[in-house]
Amino acid sequence: MNLCVRQLSKAFGSQWALLNVNFELRSGDCVALLGPNGAGKTTLLKILSALMQPTSGAVEFPGAGGSSSRARVGYFVPGSHLYDHLTARENLRLFTSLYGEKKTGVELDDALNRVGLLRRANEFVAALSSGMKCRLVIAKWMLLEPGLLLLDEPYGPLDGQGIDLLEGFIAGMVRSQKTVMIATHQVPRALNLCPRALILNQGTMVFDGASHDATANLMDTLLPEQSLWTS
Repeated sequence: MNLCVRQLSKAFGSQWALLNVNFELRSGDCVALLGPNGAGKTTLLKILSALMQPTSGAVEFPGAGGSSSRARVGYFVPGSHLYDHLTARENLRLFTSLYGEKKTGVELDDALNRVGLLRRANEFVAALSSGMKCRLVIAKWMLLEPGLLLLDEPYGPLDGQGIDLLEGFIAGMVRSQKTVMIATHQVPRALNLCPRALILNQGTMVFDGASHDATANLMDTLLPEQSLWTS
């Protein structure tokens, strides 16, 4: 799924969270979105997913038609947008129906099995750990297969096997020519996974290039107190 961002800006009162951001994504791209806290990463992802409106600028989906293109954008936040009073299987059924997808019970259970939650299918989400909830969100997007998947700090609650599951899912999306953008403070992991990196600092795009060149740019462009590296 192609994406063009032109002169994108977002103000909160007198403060600019994003200022004149420009970039393009192509089908099959896997891009790391990096920057310190307050750089504008989450604001950018919310605008791209239509959860927030920009102050100025444009987000375009070349080759896709109008509002239908927005329905093909997935916003992945660990454990978010889940209903505690529904079971794991009921959550998947609800979400897929909201996106106009009618999945069979077999398809729902297959997704749950792929993320290691089939035995928990009939448990209320409230009883699941944060890592399990993150796995359930992975199952959701496995079923919906968005053309563009935006991930906001996806690693946090996952154990080692969960991280392998997530990265395997991302790699599969890229192989099928889906587009992926990952905002994270897990810089080494993101640079290893994504061939391309974008770096935001104080709302401005300061780097757009190959991941192997990103580390030097992080050191050159950020202030000494703005550490990006996870301890």
